[in-house]
Amino acid sequence: MILVTGATGYLGRHVVDALYKAGLKVRCLVRDTKDVNLPEVELVRGDINDPVSLAVACTGVDIVIHLVAIIREKKGLTFQDINIKGTENILNSAKECGVKHFIHVSALGASTTKPKLKYIYSKGVAEVKVTNSGLKYTILRPSVIFGPGFGFVDRLLQAIRMTPTVVALPGDGSAKFQPIYVKDVAKCILEVAGQPNQYINKCIDLGGPEHLTYEQMLDTVMEITDSKKTKVPVPMVLARLAAAVMQRFMSDPPVTTGELALLSVNNTTDINAVKKHFGFEPLRLAEGLEYLRYKVKNQDKDEGAK
Repeated sequence: MILVTGATGYLGRHVVDALYKAGLKVRCLVRDTKDVNLPEVELVRGDINDPVSLAVACTGVDIVIHLVAIIREKKGLTFQDINIKGTENILNSAKECGVKHFIHVSALGASTTKPKLKYIYSKGVAEVKVTNSGLKYTILRPSVIFGPGFGFVDRLLQAIRMTPTVVALPGDGSAKFQPIYVKDVAKCILEVAGQPNQYINKCIDLGGPEHLTYEQMLDTVMEITDSKKTKVPVPMVLARLAAAVMQRFMSDPPVTTGELALLSVNNTTDINAVKKHFGFEPLRLAEGLEYLRYKVKNQDKDEGAK
């Protein structure tokens, strides 16, 4: 039995689908079992900060795939509570229930040495808790993930569609990323779940086959969505000010001050990381964004019909 936390999230849905299609027995920890659109898998109602529900979820489980995390803090949801304490809670339950292998999805660049970068710091602290848990583990650290669902690329699209003629480019747009397709990340997780003994106590960086700057990714999304707008570089000090204002007045802004801070560090690894560890070539950014072309067309049709 494999337990997946965060099963209804962006990555989680693809992971559950991959596990199910591979014929593996899957249990999903969900906050509410109503209206959960997942394949025929077992659902356990619970919360990452509810030890009783976690004990129930982990009972009879051989492998835990831990996906629950937030990249933005919101009211009642902090990095400390979800990314750190939540990971500690599921680790404790997994250990008490005799789980044989713990697969933890972290983030490329996770580190305990940069506390001002709160997101990657929280992921770094969580990694330490995993490695010190006494459980056999595998840590996967993907760069930004793209593909069907709401993720990093959709934030770029939000920024593109905010104004009618121009697109803001924070700083000089030179921060580098290694975007990886969501189904390729799910494929890597499936490989670890299927052959855990080959990946015992390993921390593996994941990235796609390209090192791309923020500006290059923005250009790709603009081309795919046929967005003919002028890019306008915005000094980072002004970008941070604008983000702070949006955070105050928008419930879901295209960027936060914390996310802008992450542009100060590159988010890349070995260009052949996936092929080296898992034996396949992941999709390039442009190859995995065709869904976006149709998504935007349908959004435009819906807006035109209002």
